[in-house]
Amino acid sequence: MEKIINSRVTDLIQKITPFVDYNSFSKIINKLTDYAEVLTEGKLSGIINHNFGMNSTQTNLVIELLCTMQALSRIYDIAQKGKRDLEEEYISNIYPENSNPSGSSSYISIRNALENRLNNQVQLYNMNMNKSNTTLAIPVNELHGHVKTYRDLSINNVTISHKAQHGYIAASLHDAYLTIQNRPDWRDDRTYMKYFFNEDDTSKQNLNLLTREPRLSLPEISTNIKKVLNYFNEINISRFKSGSDIEDDEDNSPDQSQNKHSSHTLKFSDRLLMSPFGRQYGTKIDSIINEIFNHDKLKEWKNKSDKEIEAMVKSLFQAYLAFPGSLVVDANKRKALDAVNFLLSQDYGLKKFTEKYLYHDRKIPFSRFYTENMESAENFITALFNIFFEESFSSIFRIIRSLDMKQYACAFIIKRIYITRGEDLPIFGFFLIKAIARNGKIKVV
Repeated sequence: MEKIINSRVTDLIQKITPFVDYNSFSKIINKLTDYAEVLTEGKLSGIINHNFGMNSTQTNLVIELLCTMQALSRIYDIAQKGKRDLEEEYISNIYPENSNPSGSSSYISIRNALENRLNNQVQLYNMNMNKSNTTLAIPVNELHGHVKTYRDLSINNVTISHKAQHGYIAASLHDAYLTIQNRPDWRDDRTYMKYFFNEDDTSKQNLNLLTREPRLSLPEISTNIKKVLNYFNEINISRFKSGSDIEDDEDNSPDQSQNKHSSHTLKFSDRLLMSPFGRQYGTKIDSIINEIFNHDKLKEWKNKSDKEIEAMVKSLFQAYLAFPGSLVVDANKRKALDAVNFLLSQDYGLKKFTEKYLYHDRKIPFSRFYTENMESAENFITALFNIFFEESFSSIFRIIRSLDMKQYACAFIIKRIYITRGEDLPIFGFFLIKAIARNGKIKVV
């Protein structure tokens, strides 16, 4: 297997590939994008094991992968009485606008949460170190020593002192805070200097205190997530190659079988179109897919005014909440098609969309609004994409009427989207895949 990011990430990906695919990993990433709260272990496990298909070992492997990629920051707190010494919690570092995330309310919430914890931790640390002034900034050199002590005692299963515990907690908050700050001049930041006194030399400046790995910026984390998603997407395509019932229609001579798994994607694409179904419908299906993802059209939609989109989306959402079936009425159907064109032009996910266009009661914090309305928003988007799919491919399904052929056609369309769009599939493209799969009664994780 080709190295993905680094050997540790590659090793973890190999371990989770048997039970995690592109769709399930995409869903995990989408749920963690712009997550506005500190995640407990239980809540994070629920997000990862959303379909209850993993055991605890498998769930922990996915968590370890996300932490190794720095998509999650692992922070610590004193455990409740009767539990282990320290309790693990997590912060999501995934933001769609990763170069300048400060416009996102979730980013502000997380940064405030970290600063509140640091205010408290500075006092606790100084009290446990018997320092007379509890507001003194924590020397980073001291934290190096506490981290080493904590690790050594953990390995030897020895009771760990409160000094080492509070040093380890402060070190985890230090790493998480610098990742969220997302700025190269962090040493000159006044808020940082209020919490930490850093005399590390240049070679150590950009290493995390806990892992001693180079600290990544939010754009670098985003790039690495895309690399992993691309890998899972390639696995999806290769599984279509090796396991496709569509290929059973082809003439599988010995020579063809030998080259089956090593053929180039383009060659596979041609072979798919040369199947009996592909010869009859492939060109038409590809033409529809090309029109859906037409770059110029999507660019035009991307530049639509927020006010225009908000008015359209809110009216559709209200109609959907009142009576879901009303979306197919002509007046709403046109808006639904326009809304999907807009969504396919965007590079953010459901949470950001909900905040920008569906969040209406500003007296309620967005995190609470999203928790209460996430399922409705997801079902609403799915309903829009269902209408879009039926309308876009109506010329195909006017001809294809049997249930078996409809299922076959939906599988073919999904495969053509993966093959022709690949890593360029937009985030909301998953909702299109989901709508096609539902129409064809194909299971999607």
